[in-house]
Amino acid sequence: MRGTVTFGALLSTSGTYRHMGRNALAGIEHAVDEINRSQAFDFDLRLRHLNPEGRLERYAEALGELHREGIRHVFGPITSASRKELIPDLEQRGTLLWYPCPYEGFESSENVLYLGGCPNQTLIPLLRHALQAFGRQAYLIGSNYVWGWESNRIAREVLGVAQGEVLGEKYFHLGAIHFAEVVEALLQAPPAFILNNLVGDSSHAFLRQLDIACLARGLSLPVLSCNLTEGELVGVGEMRALRLLSCGPFFEEVDPAFSQRQRRLHGLHPYSHYYACAYAAVHLFAVACQRSGDDTPEAVCQALYAAPVATILGELRISAQNNHACLPSYIAELKGKRFSVLEAETLMQEADPYLTATDLEPFRAAPGTAQRPHLRIIR
Repeated sequence: MRGTVTFGALLSTSGTYRHMGRNALAGIEHAVDEINRSQAFDFDLRLRHLNPEGRLERYAEALGELHREGIRHVFGPITSASRKELIPDLEQRGTLLWYPCPYEGFESSENVLYLGGCPNQTLIPLLRHALQAFGRQAYLIGSNYVWGWESNRIAREVLGVAQGEVLGEKYFHLGAIHFAEVVEALLQAPPAFILNNLVGDSSHAFLRQLDIACLARGLSLPVLSCNLTEGELVGVGEMRALRLLSCGPFFEEVDPAFSQRQRRLHGLHPYSHYYACAYAAVHLFAVACQRSGDDTPEAVCQALYAAPVATILGELRISAQNNHACLPSYIAELKGKRFSVLEAETLMQEADPYLTATDLEPFRAAPGTAQRPHLRIIR
């Protein structure tokens, strides 16, 4: 008789970043369904999902509820603010957080597995592409918390090395949707590119308003992001003037056969890197439980450190030094209603969360001549 392993998810399926939460939750639910149908495991997975509604104070409350039910593995959340809110309680209670989203780096906790990419796997390759393709004048915009602050700080450092220029930098509260003033300022002196670290509804509103203004003036501006995926296109809508570029470990075009299979099994969902990372995380969890015969966080981590696991993202290996995953890296541009991959590094990239081993010297070369040591062009 198969046993049962229960785990939790803290993902906001309502609130300002609901599209991200829903997409990650779909990845978790679909993986659970497939694992429970498989004969490769001697247990079933049982998911306990709580919706904090994008309210920061609700995350700790929801985590406490899961703790009272004896749950020691939790998947989520979406934002770095909510992740940081949880870490003290995770460490105090010995709970393991499976974090499937891109984040700003400069963190390492024994109680968090970082599975969505840190700056050397996402932001640094994207900036390298932008500096070579578009130029060295940038405008930085972000939501007013650690994701926006740190991502833009790294961008400023990279631009400084490249002898670039930050034309402006603005922050907005989560949920802000009025951007007329910043859009007008942007168009008075258009940058070579914009780095967009807004989140959820704020990002969607900014992109729509900027697109309308650019279309009216006959401008086409590149806008870069590491957290914009297929999962949010319903909120973004059609872009007619902007060029939207993103970087992450998965896009639907990377593995169309996987996306087609998932649609047959689970219906019409966007299969983004939020989906894929959450889906892969559940498979990591199940394989580690099966390998160790134990679902304690300690045993699960040791099983993951010991050997990589084959996933939709590739052979995932978790570093015992910093609990980060090695990941592939793809740069893609939105074309119509889908992302088209421009550059790819399919070899798994070691995470460097503190950027201590990441060489920024290639950014010193003149635009158009810098070396590309990692990414190759897909034609």
